[in-house]
Amino acid sequence: MARRKIFIAVPELCTGCDLCGLVCSLVKTETVNLARARIKVIRPNDTGLYVPVFCRHCKAPPCLDACPVPDAMYMDEKTGAVIIDEKKCIGCLVCVQACPFGAILVGPGGEVLKCDLCGGDPKCVLHCPPRPAFQFRQVPYPRMSCLQYVDPDAVPRKGIKAGPQKEMSDVWAGSKY
Repeated sequence: MARRKIFIAVPELCTGCDLCGLVCSLVKTETVNLARARIKVIRPNDTGLYVPVFCRHCKAPPCLDACPVPDAMYMDEKTGAVIIDEKKCIGCLVCVQACPFGAILVGPGGEVLKCDLCGGDPKCVLHCPPRPAFQFRQVPYPRMSCLQYVDPDAVPRKGIKAGPQKEMSDVWAGSKY
C-alpha cells in the first residue's frame, strides 16, 4: 500500500494573502467568502508570522473519537482525511472542541467546516503562491509555497529546504530563524 501524503504548512513562507481560504470557499461553497473556508490564516502577535490553521489529518483523530453520532464522521481510506457527513452531523460542535489545533471551524450558518483534502488534490495547495526567492536579504527564503501536500519523506525536519538535501538553516547561519 502506498503511503499517504501529508498536508503541511511552512509559516515562514506564508505571506498572509488568504488566497488559500478564498480558493477553499470557492471550491467548497461556490462563493468567495473567508467565513466559509476550511482553512484560515492567523497572525499571532508574538511571532510576526502568518500561520495557516488547517486540519492536520491526525493518525488518531480526536475529532472522530469525540463525535457522538455514529457515522457522522468517517476516515477516507484513500487520503486519511476525516470527512464530515453533513446529512448525519447534528451540529453539536464536540469535534470543534476536541481538535487540539483549532482547525475545525464553524461557518456563518453554524455548519461545521473541516478540510477533506479535496479528495487527495487540495486546491489551496495548488493555488498557494510561492514566496519570491530571497526577497529580503535578512530572510533568505527559497522560492516555495507555504502550503504543501507532500510524501512523508519530503517533510522538512529542520529549517526550510532550499533545494535537494540542503537545509535553509545552513543558509540562515546566525539568523534568528
